[in-house]
Amino acid sequence: MQEAERVIEELKARGYRMTPQRILLTKLMLETVEKHPSLRELHEKAQKILPGTGISTIYNTIMMLESSGVLRVFYLDGKLFIDRSRPHLNVVCRGEESIKDIDSGALEETMEVLRKRGVRLKNPLVLVIGDCEQGTPREPQEQ
Repeated sequence: MQEAERVIEELKARGYRMTPQRILLTKLMLETVEKHPSLRELHEKAQKILPGTGISTIYNTIMMLESSGVLRVFYLDGKLFIDRSRPHLNVVCRGEESIKDIDSGALEETMEVLRKRGVRLKNPLVLVIGDCEQGTPREPQEQ
């Protein structure tokens, strides 16, 4: 079963009313989450597929998915973005205005330092803002 169908079935089992709009939006968000779409971008895409979908419906669906642990949100420059729910680094590349994911041991090291200082981490959200060389942050080359 695809991720979207699995999530939709889990939400139904939890008692959420899955209207055609919510189903469409859930699929759209899960298909695009890797690109960190903003609320506005999701609204524009939804309008092309299902005209008349209100921005409040999209926002409420995002909040439902976040409270269910399916995805998470963060705010940057006054805009709401969606993100994967598992811990990772988000690199905001200024200039091209993109957000890239980097899965790295550096996050684990940072989490360990914070744990040693008494910080209980549940699901950290890490945003690193900078200028990306040729727009693409890279994992270190193994030598």
